[in-house]
Formats: sequence, structure tokens, C-alpha cells
Amino acid sequence: MTVPALEMVGITKTFPGVLALDQVDFDCLPGEVHAICGENGAGKSTLMKVLGGSYRPDGGEIRIRGRAVHFTHPQQAKAAGISIIHQELSLLPYRSVAENIFVGQEPSRCGILDRGEMRRRSVALLQRLGADVDPDRQVSTLSIAGQQLVEIAKALLLDAQVLVMDEPTAALDERDAQALLQLVRSLRSEGVAIVYISHRMPEIMAAADRITVLKDGRRIWTKSREDADIGSIIKAMVGRDLKDFYPPAPPAEPGRSLLSIEKGGNAFLHGIDLDIRAGEIIGIAGLEDSGKAALAQAIIGDEPLTTGTIRLGDRRQAIGSPRRATSRGIGYLPGDRKREGLLLRQSVRDNALLTLRSMANFFTRPESGAFSGSRIDEVLRAMDVRAADFGQPIGSLSGGNQQKVIIARWLARQSDILVFVEPTRGIDIAAKAAIYEAMRSFADTGRGIIVVSSDMPELIGISDRTLVMHQGRIAGELPRGASEEAVMALSLGIDMRQKRGAVA
Repeated sequence: MTVPALEMVGITKTFPGVLALDQVDFDCLPGEVHAICGENGAGKSTLMKVLGGSYRPDGGEIRIRGRAVHFTHPQQAKAAGISIIHQELSLLPYRSVAENIFVGQEPSRCGILDRGEMRRRSVALLQRLGADVDPDRQVSTLSIAGQQLVEIAKALLLDAQVLVMDEPTAALDERDAQALLQLVRSLRSEGVAIVYISHRMPEIMAAADRITVLKDGRRIWTKSREDADIGSIIKAMVGRDLKDFYPPAPPAEPGRSLLSIEKGGNAFLHGIDLDIRAGEIIGIAGLEDSGKAALAQAIIGDEPLTTGTIRLGDRRQAIGSPRRATSRGIGYLPGDRKREGLLLRQSVRDNALLTLRSMANFFTRPESGAFSGSRIDEVLRAMDVRAADFGQPIGSLSGGNQQKVIIARWLARQSDILVFVEPTRGIDIAAKAAIYEAMRSFADTGRGIIVVSSDMPELIGISDRTLVMHQGRIAGELPRGASEEAVMALSLGIDMRQKRGAVA
């Protein structure tokens, strides 16, 4: 029998008042992709921190290639051939690609840093990954997909026997996600044992050889991919069926125009015509460089339109800054909530009050009306934000609850339009369903939502219509329930109607 590259036997970990892991067994074979599924708080991150040497288990044993190991520091885990690529990338943004790949492993010659060797080996590693990236390029100038490849190159440099990938496609569009999955298959064929953590069910079914489900710190089951289906995985994760994962279509036709753009453009966008009406959820699809993110930035005034006209209702407006957009009733949920949307050391309540306080003075504690702490607590409870106390730091909450706090912020402000970028990135399946329901309820009160997402099933499931971007332009519009094939064709600049006509 093949000796597992990794075995974790009876792993137990407790924190004050919490049993985080309860006798968890897990293994991964050389050349295998073993996926771990579970809600936020199920124990996935704790199990990986035990494996990576960040936490010491209270019980159980870790074996690498059949040999028992005991880690007291992450460096020991790395030395044993374990490399973990976290969802929150740990790159140095103002250093070069090569410097990031070799951080802590820099080669030297006669006591002097050998930059030539770093460049040569970086090029070889990146070529192995199929990446055409200049090793001298500053990491901050790369796309999220490019940064993800740099993280993987770091792991390959260490000749990792066990590679842990935590939500590796959460920030990627469909094309980059498929490329990464192909890379996973390539690494598997080279004999690397891959532990794959994701909330995207179709991705799990496409990549995994085996699947383990964790819930409340316990292993529920481990099955081969052939013996599992998405329905059984979801039921094991949340303890119930999610038959109506996406909310139903709106009960009424859309109402008056809330926001319209005519012939809008800037350095990244060209000829944008868009109209969002009361009661609508509009999806914005497209590849990484299609202009979908630029469109969101233009609407919220971060990268303002320089040509064309914008109307809010029947009044022409200029939205030259995020502050002006906020004052005009446009809210924004950023794609990177931790860096762009939250003050992680501030309380849940203070984060929810953030945009309300900007109307007056952030350093003045509001005490009455829509500004009051009691009022914002009501909104947080209505959003089912789960926290021991709304005075605790928001950084201690799960990703799903953090996202709900940002939504509560804009609900309290009574914004007419919300621009959501990657609204469920890195969020478990039950929290996703709750956020979709909140979005539908918000739209049904006569407001409008614009959703920019790289999760194609999500866009198709929640959008009343989908606009597809290509090379800075809107390539086409698709109705509710359009196929993934139709969305991808427009993303690539292919007009399926013309294609069918040519075939006919």
C-alpha cells in the first residue's frame, strides 16, 4: 500500500471554552487532491494551523511519509515539506517577484546576495507554472491571479511534499480559475499531495479525488469524489438541505430608473450604457481584465467617468469621488473586505457605523436617531450577525459575519444603490445563502444592486439580468438564468447569435 504523504490522527485542539478540533483524522496520498469542506468555524483553518506549526495540538499525531513529527514553529513544518498557501496572500507588495519567491531562502555568493541566481530560478519556477511574469516586476502591480502564482512558486521552491491551498480561486475569474485547476492537476501528476480547501462546490467536484467534511470540529465523513455529490456535501456541512439556495425571481417588474449611464468612458471603459431600476439585481460578468472592476470603481467615484453622462433618478449628476457617491445614496461592498472595507481592530458596532459617522465626525460617538448604537444593533441583529457582543473586534468574526456587517452599514444608511464586488468571496455555503436572501430583500424594497463577481453560478443564480464586459465595453446583456456557456462566450468577445447564423 502507498504510504500517505500526510497523516493526521486523532487531532484535538481546545481554546478557552471551545473544543475546536475533536479527534479529527485526515490523510492525503502522494499525487492526490484531498478536499476539505465545511462552514466557517467548522475547524478547517485550525486543522491547517496545527499542520503548519502555528498551533500545537492537545492530542493526536502528525506523520509525514509515515514518520511522526512534532512542530513547534512554522519553519519546522516548511522544513518537513509542508507548504500552505493561505487565502490572505502573504506577499511583500513593494518587493519584486523574485524577492518574494526567495524570501527567507535567498542564495548568496561570497556573502553577497546572488540576484542573478534568484532571477534564473524564478524564471524556471514560473515557466513550470505556465506563467509569463517578469521576475523583476513589483508584486503590487500583478493581478490577484498573478500573485497567486507567485505564492505557488514559493511553495515549489521549497520542494513541498504536501501543498495546502486555502480558497485558491476565491479572487480569480473563470478563466484564471480554470488555469489554476489545470495547474493543480499538473502538480498532482508530479506526485505532490494537495490539500484543497474551497467553498466552491463545482470546483471541488472537478478537482478532488477524495472529500472530507468537517462540522463543529469533527470529521463527518470522508468519501471518494465518485461517492459524493454536491447535495450530500452541503447537507453534511450545514445539517440540512439547501433546496432554495438562490432566492426566487422578484415578485414584480422593475420600477423607476435609479441609475443610468450613457456613453460613459474613462481610461479603462468605453461607450458604457447602463440602466439599473428599482427592484433589480444586475450582474456584471467578465474576465479579470475585462473592465468589470473598472465599472464598479467608476460608479462609486473611485475612478470617475470622464466622458458621458450619469443620472440618478431623473437628475444628471457628477460622481467624482467615493464621498460624493455615498452622499448620493450609492453604497459599496469592496472585493477585499479586510483591506478596503473594515477596521479590523475596531468593534463590530463601530464598523457598522462607519459611513454614518462620516456624515458628521467619525470621532464623535453618535447617540440618537439613525446614528445611535441601539439602532445599529437592531440592523446587525436583523442581518443575523453572529457575535458574542457587538463591542468585540470585528477581526474576530468569520468572513461571512464580517460581510454581513458591511451590508448592515449600508442598510442603516438607507442607500438606494449598492455596488457589491465579490460579495461571497471566501464565505461558507450557509452564509452565502443568507447574504443572497439579504440582497433580494434589499432589492424588493425598491432599491437596486449591482453585483460584480467572478463566481459564474453565483451571478447567474442571483441576477435578474447580466451584463458581460469585454475589453472595457459591455459586450452583451443576458436574461435571468442564462447559461454559463453564453456568459463565457461574451466574456471572450464571441457573439453566439452570429456564430449560430454562420453555422446555419
